[in-house]
Amino acid sequence: MKTAVRFGADAVYCGGGSYSLRAADTSFNLADLEEGINFAHKYGCRVYLALNIFAFDEDIEAMMGYLTRAVAMGIDAVIVSDPGVIYRIREMGLKVMIHLSTQANTTNSLSARFWREQGVDRIVLARELSLSRTRAIKEKVPEMELEVFIHGAMCIAYSGRCLLSAFLSNRSANRGGCNQPCRWEYRLKEAMRDDELTIGEDERGTYILNSRDLCMIGHIPELAASGVDSLKIEGRMKTAYYVAAVTRIYRVALDEFKQKGAEYEYKPEWLAELKKVSHRPYTTGFYLPCEEVETEYTADSSYVRGYDFVGTVDEHDTEKSILRVKARNRFFTGDVLEILDPGNPEVIKLKADKIYDEKTGCEIEAAHNSYSVRIPIHTWRGPEISKHSVIRAKTGG
Repeated sequence: MKTAVRFGADAVYCGGGSYSLRAADTSFNLADLEEGINFAHKYGCRVYLALNIFAFDEDIEAMMGYLTRAVAMGIDAVIVSDPGVIYRIREMGLKVMIHLSTQANTTNSLSARFWREQGVDRIVLARELSLSRTRAIKEKVPEMELEVFIHGAMCIAYSGRCLLSAFLSNRSANRGGCNQPCRWEYRLKEAMRDDELTIGEDERGTYILNSRDLCMIGHIPELAASGVDSLKIEGRMKTAYYVAAVTRIYRVALDEFKQKGAEYEYKPEWLAELKKVSHRPYTTGFYLPCEEVETEYTADSSYVRGYDFVGTVDEHDTEKSILRVKARNRFFTGDVLEILDPGNPEVIKLKADKIYDEKTGCEIEAAHNSYSVRIPIHTWRGPEISKHSVIRAKTGG
């Protein structure tokens, strides 16, 4: 969350307790939530709390208790999917903006008008909409704020409404427990034959349900022309490096579009940067039906990974030309480190000619996860490198 704020997010969304769709892995307890709200607001960033499970009766009062505390802490909006939860928020008179989750799969202007009458302030539209259909909804219900996903993992089910995980492993995707069985490898067997049939060319089988990752960096003007109010990056259960790199690039692109308007030009290096984070092959999803794009990737379910997240900057001692680093993955003497600094628009490249263990002062050949190390950077002539900057290195050391 802090990384997203530092690298230019206007708003961040986070899971509330056990009531969001990533409950087990990324939920915020109330103490963490309060710290996050205070940090985000310090930088002028809004905080949206996701309480978007499909709730049972026994969930409601506990959800409302959590939300009541969160509203008192100053959250800027709550993201919900359940009409009963919206009803309860209004009944209790809670003063908070209501955003409707993509789980509600809103796909038309009549639904948008209906939700507006129920007190919803913003709709996160279904991912299955094209930009032209999105624009039509905005034109017919201009008073409703619209938000769309523009980057990150996609789901093979309709707006995430999926029973695979619940059916196969008793972990419901609609209650925050999805274990992504759509990414598993499947084989096809005809009932009357012993042989397994291969669906694709890969002898291991095929990944018939595996979706590509969404990437709309090349279509900022089209997104703006659709009339949407907010662009959303799917970033939960990702590393700080992923959040930093992706947020940084979209921030740069949006700022340039705002400044240059009709003179704005897409830069291929932005996509090149986005390809340096762990991702599945990219697609524009359903937004541009006139283009021939694939939303599934059936070769395998592995990520494309050319760089590792290797650490964060603790301090740049400018007098001694020393960079103090908290290692997150292994890197070696001689590696070229690439630093993403929220205060610098360019990627900083430095060679780790020597690495010293912070505790012992001894020179070491490699830094490992959780090591605190010092790296001399006497050749660096640029500005001070910010604390919390994110460091990557090419995979393989």
